[in-house]
Amino acid sequence: MLNITATGLRGNIFAILKRVESGENVVITHNKKKVAYLKPVKKNDWRKQCIKKPKLLVSMDELIKPVEDIWEDYI
Repeated sequence: MLNITATGLRGNIFAILKRVESGENVVITHNKKKVAYLKPVKKNDWRKQCIKKPKLLVSMDELIKPVEDIWEDYI
């Protein structure tokens, strides 16, 4: 974790933001007091948002049966 003063942040903002982007946390101090934290933004994984699993309304045999008719020409 990087500790930096507000003045130091002002002079090196782009370098500090690159470090935050790469995953580092930064504590910003002013008058020797912690005033803010910079931390990287979490990237959401769309797979974790899909909590519902699809349900089949027909049996597996019924689901595959129409395919059998199509594949008979190729077998």
